[in-house]
Parts: sequence; structure tokens; C-alpha cells
Amino acid sequence: MEVPISFEFPFQPYSIQHAFMQTLFDVIENKKFGIFESPTGTGKSLSILCGAIRWLKDHNTYQRETLKSQIEELEIKKRQVSNNSTDWLSTQAQEIELTRQINELKIQQNKIDEYDKKIENLKKKKNEKKFVKTKSLVVKEVNENEDDEIVLETDVHSDDEKEESDDESPIHRPTKIFICSRTHSQLSQFVGEIIKSPFGKNIRVASLASRQNYCINPNVNKLKNNSLINEKCLDMQKQTKSQKDADGKTIKKPRGTTTKCPYYKQTTIEDLKDLTLTEVQDIEDLVKKGKDLNACPYYSSRLAAEDAEVVLVPYNTILHKATREANGIDLKDNVIIIDEAHNLLEAMGQMYSSELTYNQIDQGLLQVKCYKQRFNTRFSAPNLLLINQLIFVITKLQQLMDKSNEEKTDVFTIENFVLTSKIDNFNMFRLVKFCKDSRIAQKVRSYVLKYPFDKSIVEKTPKKGVKDFLSSLTNKNEAPTENKDEKPVAFSLTNPLLAIISFLECLTYSYKDGRIFIHTNQDKSKMKLQFLLLNPTKNFEDIVKLARSVIVCGGTMKPIEEFRNRLFITSGVSPDRIVEFSCGHIIPPENILPVIMTEGPNKEKLLFNFERRMSMGGCITRIIQEVCKVVKGGIVVFFPSYNYENWVWQQIKDVAFGRLVFREPQDCGSVDSVLKSYSDAVHKSKSGALLLSVVGGKLSEGLNFSDDLGRCVIVVGLPYANITAPDLKEKMSYLDKIEGSGAGKRFYESLCMKAVNQSIGRAVRHKNDYATILLLDERYNRTATKEALPDWIKKSLKVFNFLDTFTNMQKFFEERKKLTM
Repeated sequence: MEVPISFEFPFQPYSIQHAFMQTLFDVIENKKFGIFESPTGTGKSLSILCGAIRWLKDHNTYQRETLKSQIEELEIKKRQVSNNSTDWLSTQAQEIELTRQINELKIQQNKIDEYDKKIENLKKKKNEKKFVKTKSLVVKEVNENEDDEIVLETDVHSDDEKEESDDESPIHRPTKIFICSRTHSQLSQFVGEIIKSPFGKNIRVASLASRQNYCINPNVNKLKNNSLINEKCLDMQKQTKSQKDADGKTIKKPRGTTTKCPYYKQTTIEDLKDLTLTEVQDIEDLVKKGKDLNACPYYSSRLAAEDAEVVLVPYNTILHKATREANGIDLKDNVIIIDEAHNLLEAMGQMYSSELTYNQIDQGLLQVKCYKQRFNTRFSAPNLLLINQLIFVITKLQQLMDKSNEEKTDVFTIENFVLTSKIDNFNMFRLVKFCKDSRIAQKVRSYVLKYPFDKSIVEKTPKKGVKDFLSSLTNKNEAPTENKDEKPVAFSLTNPLLAIISFLECLTYSYKDGRIFIHTNQDKSKMKLQFLLLNPTKNFEDIVKLARSVIVCGGTMKPIEEFRNRLFITSGVSPDRIVEFSCGHIIPPENILPVIMTEGPNKEKLLFNFERRMSMGGCITRIIQEVCKVVKGGIVVFFPSYNYENWVWQQIKDVAFGRLVFREPQDCGSVDSVLKSYSDAVHKSKSGALLLSVVGGKLSEGLNFSDDLGRCVIVVGLPYANITAPDLKEKMSYLDKIEGSGAGKRFYESLCMKAVNQSIGRAVRHKNDYATILLLDERYNRTATKEALPDWIKKSLKVFNFLDTFTNMQKFFEERKKLTM
């Protein structure tokens, strides 16, 4: 297909938006891989949607027309062969081959026709308003599962079985566009843009999210914790026709007892799925419709994804293989667009990394031991063997951590760790597979919630002699009793076995790609095991092989070499298939004044490194006071860390700035209320408001400080990570070995500048917006540091001392005021 000359858009697109859509269309059509950089405020989301959806619509039309023309051409050729050939044997052979080709194409055509009819019926169903709102359900409190639900099933084993997949699907699988972003709120913005776009009424969209976001069963979502919600949901899906007592006899289920979720009904889930595909909805909309129809939004959204044209999904769901498979996501020949991808490599590293605390090991070990003792006689021999292996492995991890109570960190390769902990004789792949297949973590958790117990249960001396043996047979099925002299162990809300299994799975990764850190301490609650995956892009190879095209996008993607080399080329993509696109900002250069301030009010050097920053309190106070005199509207100050922000706050909390001062909260639940209070203060006060924030914090990414909310952004210092941290040192050392000397240092610098660029991008969000940006540190004036700033900043960048900074800021705002009068 040819790249279109024009694109459907809600308004006349800017030239950079048009170029973005054309390049995107070309990348997808030619099965290439793209790195797209488009500054915040340039309509990136809308450009992604209109470019990608236009390709999809054209592709579907082209696919059907091509199939039809191929069949017609073959039928003409078949008639010509039949009429013109004099060689009967040759004619028959050609006709048979042509008939075979025609039949194959017709099978594909019939699949598409059937699928198109199915979609048309969905539209008719919506037009006939067959989605009926039902009465709200009164959900009864769910009784705890019987022991039969807690004990491992006898047929669970860990043989390496693989189901044979049939490539020839009996139904048509439509091409999809997976649009991924970091958070659900960012994906909700995409939903809003789809609705505004010309495709809003003619596109099938599904939004995938966790049970925590979608669950409408009050008995489940009250648990709050995502792991507990997942466990409860899976347990409630089981339809047990009959229960058995400890002796295996069938017992009647008490009247009024339910283990089935009332929202998990196939008919209502299908109805909600159909509604999802005929009307673009975000997560909140789907939850509301789910309550109206008494249907589970979580399973409806997963069903809807099968027939959706656009699937919106957090990028960890796509990038993490186990999560992707658990959600039934098929990437084959589909398009993947990852937005907000500036931290993609770091995010992938976090997805496949793991932490395991000493307390989790201790609690997990105790729980498994008690669980085994309780149901010892009901396990099959293979299951008992694997449970014993699990207990042995966890015990060895605990013993390894018990060896030292010094405050230190030891670093191991996976191979050395396995040998040192003396668990090298076990097949970790087999053990992890058993844990997942048997759902032992969930079953042990259910046991813990049902039966209170203490350590004395597993510390009793073994019984000996006939009398003790007979006594054990009599009491073996009684619930454990509490020790009156010792309080039961208090367990956390999270499931420690899940963390243990996650860590054990890390031991199955390639030996050369991982490092394990043992953090020991006199205080055991501070001890932990940490796994770091040094080469997360290894897990990107499957995505590259399966997908038709992968595009990563962001407001700033510097350094682009990271994505080109570490993401794509390392994953097996040839350089000629990688396309880079970068555009300038739509904002005129005169609408922004970025300044590197190198000197303070007393001509002192502005250097906020770790050694000097605690002596700069008076300097920061004076600079903020001067900014408040010049700037009317919102001022956002970004500090390099929460500790430093708190220290500065102690210095300035009694200072009068002539406006209300707000601080970024450290808990996510308070962010919205703080932002609302800040916004109200900016709009209701003549002077404006001041917001203290942190680089890399909750307000530095994905938020919009447009117009008066962000007339000035100040970045104090450079937010370098702690270079002495063991995990960072290992990562830098690894990159030096793999990519050559200096690669680790470049990685360290890029971590810092990516965070700075994200903070800068919170202001100046549309064509007529304007703002000043102050970079407070003389190190910003280094050539390499300036080069790492966004191009649209560099075009207008100035380097001033204290006096010149505020003289030029005053002039800048006076000129903006004249233009708006």
C-alpha cells in the first residue's frame, strides 16, 4: 500500500503531525521498527492514533480486495488452461493445482466473511438496544473454602508438557494494534483521544487492566491487595459440585453457602464484551457498565480484546512474557506501539528483577512446613517430593542469610549463588513449574487464613512407638491448636510464597545475564536477597520475532542509540529495518526561556553536588523569592531527591513567598488532592502558587502543568543516582564489558538526563503556551550535558548569572503580556 497524502484528523494537522503519521504508516506497512520522538504538546497521542488506525483500516480493505482479486485471477487462469491446452494430462495437473490454490484462498475469504458478519451483528445488537440493565446483586459474604480446595490436586506434576498449537485457526484473527503506556491514567487519555478522533464511532477498542482495577465484587475488591484479589477471584471461579470430608466421604454443602462469583456468568460477560466492542470505553466506563449488567468487567475486557482492533494495555503486561501469556495476548503479526518509552529499558529491568526479604523467607518457610504437616498424608508421592524440595531450598536460602550479621552487600553470579547456597542439585525449572501449576502459594495462603498456628507446630519432636503412632492417626485431621503460652505468628497481607517463587524463577535465567546481591544486617528485618537482570532486552526478542512492527515513542528519546542498539539490534533486528523520527516543538522559540543559572545572588557557584548541596539553603531561598516576584502563576520546583526536598522545606517553611506553597506527597493516594489544591490556588490567587516536587517522583511524568499551572519550572541540581550502589556498579561494569569502555558512564549520565528532560516537559503543552525554565547548577553548562537536553530547549537556551537571569525573565513576561493584551 502507498502512504496516504492526507489523513483523517479532528482539525488541520500541523506539518510535524502530518510527517509523524506518514512515517508511522510507512513503518507499519513495511514491517519495520520505529523510534519516534515528538515533544510533549505536539499532539503525539492523536498522531499515533490517526496514523496507526488509518493504516489498519486501509490494510483490512486491501486484504479483502487482494484476496478477491487473487481468486478471480486464478479462476480465469483455470478456465484458460482448460480451454487452451491440448495435453490432457498436463491440463488435469494444472487444474488440480489451481483448484487447490483457489480453495485455500476461499477458505480464508469465508473466514473473513464470517467474521465480518459477526461484527455486523454486534452493531445491529447495539442499534436494537438489546443490552438490558439488570437489578443490582446483593452479594452474600463468601464462606471459606473447605480443605478439599486447599490440598494440592493429586494429578499435579511437573513434566514438561506442551500443548500443540494449531496454526490453522478455524476463525479469522483480525490484525490488532496494541497501544501500551506506563499507567492506566495515560491509557485513559488515549481513550479520550480516540473518541475525539474521526474514527471514534467506527473502531473496536478494548482496555486491559488488572483485577484490582476491574473487580466489582465487594467481597473481593475490599481486599485491596492485588495478589489477594487475584487469589480470591481464581478460587471463586471453581464450581465444586460436592465437598468431601477428611475421610473422603461426600458431604452436602450448607444452604446459602456460595463459592461462585455472581458476576462470573458467561451470558452477562458476553453481553458486556459486545457492548465494549460497539462503544469506546475506558476502565471507569466499563466498571460502571459491568455493575449495570451484573457482569465481570475483567473477563469481559479480556474477551473483547480477541475481537478488538485497538487494545490499550499497560506495557508491563506486554513486555513481561508470563503476564502476557496469562492474559492470552497473541502478538503474532500484530502492531505494538509503546508510548512514554523513555524509561523502557529500565522498566524492563525492573519487571524481571526480584527482591526477597528475610521476613518473607522466614514466614514462607514456616507456612509451607505447617501446610505440609497438616496435609502430609493426602499428598501424592510426586507432590510430596516436590514440597520437600521446596522446603529444602527455602531453608538453604535462610541459612545462607543467617551466616552473617554484618552490614554489607555481597554480589554473586547466578551460578555462584546456586553453588554457595547448596541448591545446585535441584532442577529449578521443574520446581518453579510445579509451584505455578499447583498454585501452591495460593493454597498455602488459604490454609494460613483458615487455621491460626504457631511455630511449636513444626518444632515438636517426632512421635515414636505404637501408642504415639495410634494417637497421631486419631488426631491427624484435627485443626492445629494455638499454643497458650505463645502468640500465633502475625503474617503480612502479602503472600510470602509468591515472592519466594518469583525469586526462584530468577535463578532459571541465563547465568551471564543476572547478578544476585545478599544484603546482610544486624537487624534481620533489613536483610534481603536482590536479583538484578543486567540484560533485560533478552526478553524482547520474542516480541520482535512475533510482531509485525514495533514502535517506541516518547516526548524525548535521547539518547536514541540506547533504543537502536540495546533494544532493537540486540534483539535481532537488522539496522536497515530501524527507522528514526524526530520533530521539533510546535511552540515558537520566543515562547520559551530556558536558562542555565551558574551563579547565585552573591556570585557563588551554583553546584548542588552531594558534598555542597546542604550548604545552599540560603541561596535556594533567595532564588525562589526572586522567581516569585517575577512570575505570576504556577511555579514548580523539582529537587533531586525526597530527602533534599525535605531538607530545603525545613529551611524555607517560615519564609514568606507571597503565595501558597504545596509539597509533593510521598503516598500516591494524596497526589490528586494536592494537585487540585495547587490548581485552585493558581487560578484563584492573583500571585499564583508554588509547588515543591521531586525529579522522578509522582509529579515529574505524565502530568500537565500547562498555561498558568506552570509558568516557571525550576530544576535544582542534577539528579544523579548513587554511584556507589552495588546494583548500579554492576550494571555499569556489565555495560563496559559488553559495549566497551565508557558505556557504563554514558548509561549513568543518561539516567540522570532522562529524568531532567521529563521534568522540563511538564510545562509548555500547546502552541500558544509559554514558560521559563531554570536549570540551577553550573554542571548544566557542560557540552555533553547541554547536548543531552531536548532539541527544542537547546534552540533557545541561555547561560546567565543571577542578575541577568531575572532581568531577562522580567523582559520575557512583559513581552508575553503585551502579546495577550
